[in-house]
Amino acid sequence: MTTSTIPTFDERLTSAASSSDLSVNLERRGDVDLLIAAGKAPAPLGRLVYQLMTEWDGTAKPQRLGPDDIRRIAETMPRVLMGKKGRKGVRQVESLDLPGARAQAEQHLAVERRRILGRLKSLPALMDPHSGLLPWVVAQGIAPAAEKLLDVLAWWADRNCIACQGTMWQLVPGTNYQSKTPCKACHGTGRRLIPHGEDGRVISARIEQEVDRARHGARVALKGVHSMKLQAAGKVPVSL
Repeated sequence: MTTSTIPTFDERLTSAASSSDLSVNLERRGDVDLLIAAGKAPAPLGRLVYQLMTEWDGTAKPQRLGPDDIRRIAETMPRVLMGKKGRKGVRQVESLDLPGARAQAEQHLAVERRRILGRLKSLPALMDPHSGLLPWVVAQGIAPAAEKLLDVLAWWADRNCIACQGTMWQLVPGTNYQSKTPCKACHGTGRRLIPHGEDGRVISARIEQEVDRARHGARVALKGVHSMKLQAAGKVPVSL
């Protein structure tokens, strides 16, 4: 959910896919209208990305690691030398390798994300070597194509920064409270970096194109859903 209290079209569409009320109402627009519109829109790969995000929201997630968890990981790792200013100038002191600990935690979470994605029904179609996103990734010369595509799809499903858990603010150690200091790991964006550097950003941009096409198509199709419902209910004649 965005910071606004009004859900975006993306959020409404993703929420509709897991709605418990898919009844058709001729007088008002409901979740089923959004799904009908999405089904009539082009860009099936974009719709599959929406579906993947919905399925991810409905499944058990990897355990979140808070600041205290990161610190405990760092305590098991070799110390690093850090410059510390004092009255006599800068001196080297041993310090916990918190960035290294976060990187280690991210590697563990990446493995968990891949495992969970492997259970989602929409993933095989997105990874299909003939009709999914994978042929395009291979054509760009990106390797290993399947591994990088899988990790970028996992970013689309779960892009929260592991340090602040998506809140954009540093958490107070030992608590779940937010401080007034922007998260140092994500620089206050609330998002983790897209994996695999430039290759990952290229793949993500392609996914975004497919999602944009699906979003635009669904918006356009939504305008005609009311007439479709009236025709299906026999309220207006079907044009030949």
